[in-house]
Amino acid sequence: MTAGTVIIGMGNPLLSDDGVGIAVAHAVAERLKQTVNLTVTELHTGGIRLMEAMAGFKRAVVVDAMLSGAVPGTVRNFDPQDFVTTKNTFSSHDTDFETAYDLGKMTGVPLPEQFSFWGIEAAEFDLFGECFTDRVAAAVPLAVERIVAQITKWEGAA
Repeated sequence: MTAGTVIIGMGNPLLSDDGVGIAVAHAVAERLKQTVNLTVTELHTGGIRLMEAMAGFKRAVVVDAMLSGAVPGTVRNFDPQDFVTTKNTFSSHDTDFETAYDLGKMTGVPLPEQFSFWGIEAAEFDLFGECFTDRVAAAVPLAVERIVAQITKWEGAA
């Protein structure tokens, strides 16, 4: 297993708020580049591909835009058991993450010992553009701070 952490930013950077996961992943990597063995991966679908992107890492962080009904800009950390359906963690051509993770474990894929999932409530998914809505843009620093704190805590416990 690879020592280190993968941060997977999910979404489409050309669809307004949908790209927030990718932006947060890159901002976290920039903040931690001198202190943590961190790999950034951009992903546009979930399920099997998400499980594969985690393979070989000791820890994984996934960050994506979500539509849960919360106030736009809300930052939430959640476990796979209480998944909020996000635009990219499930596809009709794929499976949900929990099923993909279980399949990976059953087939011997080296999956992370620790992982976390972060969602940022989006306001707009259908507008073409590389800018976030105001509330989502304002939430980026908070999401970065929380994820940096989590990774730093993991690193300190290692």
